[in-house]
Amino acid sequence: MNFKFYLSSFVLNLVFFTYPALANFLVTPEQNLRLELVGSSRDQIRFCKQKPAQVFGRNAIAPSVTCQFLPETEVSLDHFFTEELADTEETQWTFYDGSGKQLYPTVSWEGQETLFLVSVVRSKRGQFGVQLQRKKDGAYFFYRTKIQNWVI
Repeated sequence: MNFKFYLSSFVLNLVFFTYPALANFLVTPEQNLRLELVGSSRDQIRFCKQKPAQVFGRNAIAPSVTCQFLPETEVSLDHFFTEELADTEETQWTFYDGSGKQLYPTVSWEGQETLFLVSVVRSKRGQFGVQLQRKKDGAYFFYRTKIQNWVI
């Protein structure tokens, strides 16, 4: 009898504590999503791979990685991922200013308040996700996405 009680308690606790974390894995809408970078000169902004195995989405630029500068014209983020997937590890990418400080572009879509892009994640299999943060309460969300839908 005690075993069934403990087992049911364990299952309920597992569901109660893991569901909120799993509920944040969402999918972006099928539309162009525009990233807005405010307060930085576009010719100084770089899109770089982050140093791995630290705080998710809040890392320095990876050593010996060539960053890509933003073109002057509007461009889709898939513009930056033209090479073959050689890495066997998940990688994270984000925007930095000329001094190496991380930038947090804003994005919103119908029915969604403004969110801040923390990083773009490329999986081992070449799939993409974005880590977004809601500033008012600091909540993080991970959205699976199609990289060609993102415009900067």
